[in-house]
Amino acid sequence: MKNPFTLGLVSEDKFCNRRKEIKELKNYIKNSQNVVIYSPRRFGKTSLIKKVLKELKKENKNILPVYVDLFPVSSYRDLADLLSRAIISEVGKEINKSFIKKVKTLFKSVVPTFTIKPDGSFSISVSFSQNLETEIDTVLSDILQGFNSYINKNKLSAVLVLDEFQEITTLKESHKIEGIFRTNIQSHHNISYIFIGSRRRILLDMFTDKNRPFYKSSFLYELKKIPKEEFTVCIIKNFEKTKKECSPALAEKIYNLVEGYPYYVQKLSSVVWDLTNKRVSEKIISESINILINSEKADFENIWINLNNAEKAVLKTIAQHPNLQIYSKEFTKNSGLSIGGIQKAVKSLLTKDLIETKDKNYQITDPLMRLWLLKEFAG
Repeated sequence: MKNPFTLGLVSEDKFCNRRKEIKELKNYIKNSQNVVIYSPRRFGKTSLIKKVLKELKKENKNILPVYVDLFPVSSYRDLADLLSRAIISEVGKEINKSFIKKVKTLFKSVVPTFTIKPDGSFSISVSFSQNLETEIDTVLSDILQGFNSYINKNKLSAVLVLDEFQEITTLKESHKIEGIFRTNIQSHHNISYIFIGSRRRILLDMFTDKNRPFYKSSFLYELKKIPKEEFTVCIIKNFEKTKKECSPALAEKIYNLVEGYPYYVQKLSSVVWDLTNKRVSEKIISESINILINSEKADFENIWINLNNAEKAVLKTIAQHPNLQIYSKEFTKNSGLSIGGIQKAVKSLLTKDLIETKDKNYQITDPLMRLWLLKEFAG
């Protein structure tokens, strides 16, 4: 029997709750509001927004959903390419057999090329009639204005999702790009722009810094953990569907061990399911958490080797002494750092989203990384 727990994008039948979030995000989109969705990585942001888009499309054929993943962006050309191709692909689904001719008039500076496949589907590549090095304003404005014109002309509404939006800050033209986006989208009254990111400090700075173009331009929406009582019900049901048994107490233990972190709740449940013949036991869960830590070890080691010594010292000390105030004498003694050294390391770790504030103190963002650190530095 197939393992019922999902580690990647969550399919319709395996989605666990989020009813409140789905309802709220739908309302924002229907009212053409702009929203910033933020959370740590692997919290289910992409799965959630794709479910929202799918449901909206079913409910209203006049809503055009466009999703763009900006994680691969390393140049302005990448941004223009990904954005224009995503829009063209969705517009192409909405128009008749003459769509190629119509799409070619969608933008002035983007020249699309279509390759029709034997099954009738098509792939798209684009070139640009403008020099991207000198005509950033023209090309990006053309893409955004062309999309808005299409929506208005066809009496539609739309939602444009820009996933991992903080990646544009890595581009040399980033400040100019932010300004172009803000200038254009503030006049788009029938398009909802959804900005998603997992590097929270960078993303939020874009929208909360009064010196940045996006300041106060969007609603800030924090995606939080799925409540324990809801997630444990999903765990129990998934075991039941596959003729296995997980008691409420043990389902709660799975949740607690990884502090309700959505990706790890799913992954730990998946490992537990694999080791279970009929009933989940304490021993199986103990074995499973060690397997889970080892499965993520390479990722944690890669993060660790790219930290400087001060960052490592702060991270290690937070893991081993979670109740110490970070600027206390005890913390400086255990970390071996000065107050200035701690401050500098904390600032960097916050930017990297490796730590976060909680109850006026700091904790490691990734609960499994904390367990890995404790295991690595035991004794």
